[in-house]
Amino acid sequence: MSNIADNAVFIIAKKCAGLVARYLAITAESENIKDTKYRIKETLQIFETEILTRWSPFCDHEAEKNFLSISYNGGKDCQVLLILYLASLYNTASFHSSINRLPAVYLKTYDNFSELTDFIASSSSEYQLELYETRNASMETSLMEYLLSLKLEHQEDTGILLGTRATDAKHYKMTKIQPTDKNYPKFIRIQPILNWKLSNVWSFLIFSDEQHCQLYDLGYTSLGKPEETVPNPWLVDEYNNKNLKNNLVFDYEFSQCKNLCNVRRGNGYLPGWFLLEDDKERDGRVHRLSKDS
Repeated sequence: MSNIADNAVFIIAKKCAGLVARYLAITAESENIKDTKYRIKETLQIFETEILTRWSPFCDHEAEKNFLSISYNGGKDCQVLLILYLASLYNTASFHSSINRLPAVYLKTYDNFSELTDFIASSSSEYQLELYETRNASMETSLMEYLLSLKLEHQEDTGILLGTRATDAKHYKMTKIQPTDKNYPKFIRIQPILNWKLSNVWSFLIFSDEQHCQLYDLGYTSLGKPEETVPNPWLVDEYNNKNLKNNLVFDYEFSQCKNLCNVRRGNGYLPGWFLLEDDKERDGRVHRLSKDS
């Protein structure tokens, strides 16, 4: 049997656990950092007490647990979730030395931005994901395709981690662990960052200095179909844009990183982290703007 210290998932999980530990050790705390620490601790506790005790990505070797996967589309929210998931696996020693990739699914229901497609490929490799890419045009059939590919006996007990935040669906009652609706294939939706805000997501990602999809550098705040997604109109790079001051919210986080210090600002929009109002995050979705205007 191979040494667990040489296992690829163990190595990246150890790195992610270090990122999380360093954030929690910050002493120069802003109100946002304090709040983000609280969200991180809350999410880690959910993983430790409610998720990894019931599900496992290595369930072939743990018959008493159900299969666990993660939905990964390269967006900022699911990237934060993935880092915390890997950190939790490390902190709880939830490994099997023969597994070198983490089960994941990219629910590809349309052709995406090339920048996002490239990032999904590079980050999947970085985070050691065994990424299944679906081929169906609807979410329902894509989920069924993935579940069938797993060939699991108890498909309805399968857990899929989702980077959903409460503001993603304001009119739908969501809980951190819930079965799917009757119109969807049966599995368990697991949403550990449900209570996170935009400011929490960006505080942790900026501090982590992890590479993220470059579209966020160009004013995009929510990534949908390319033909229906534009840079957020609240981030037009003008001297009187009140969102300019929001960069100050992350002063400490920027002081600790390298990758984000030289983000280009040449396309007429501020980077996505300048927007902190959660209810405006999806205002770059063209179909929404047309509907609301």
